[in-house]
Amino acid sequence: MNRAQKIAWSLVIAISLGFILSCIAIAILYVKVGMPRALAGFGFMGIAGLGGFSPLIFRKDTGKVTFDERDKLIKRRAALAGFGASYLFVGLACMIPFSILGPKATMSVIWLPNIFMGTGLSLFFVTSVAILVQYGWTNKGERS
Repeated sequence: MNRAQKIAWSLVIAISLGFILSCIAIAILYVKVGMPRALAGFGFMGIAGLGGFSPLIFRKDTGKVTFDERDKLIKRRAALAGFGASYLFVGLACMIPFSILGPKATMSVIWLPNIFMGTGLSLFFVTSVAILVQYGWTNKGERS
């Protein structure tokens, strides 16, 4: 398993763990204190930020060839998939409220950081999953 796969796995795990814990916290807080205050459960998404330390934890591979044309193509395709997912997220975040609330409705700016966070998380999550899919999820044929 190369460095890109290790980083991708750590991002997928960190983002998934943060999302699952946030959903659980929001569900529990919704029952206890109601909805506006239940959104504090999104604080668990901070766990996803731990995935950002992955490049520091997983050092560059040693050897003569650490990066070839296939790796470059995989990262490029993954980046395009991540861009597409983040663009879709922003589009949906803008158009769903417009469709539901109508053109004369107003929204609080409190939602802007949430849209920004969701866009970044969708970008990194989809990019990481695309890297893992293209490499085949595991290290087939490699021996450690």
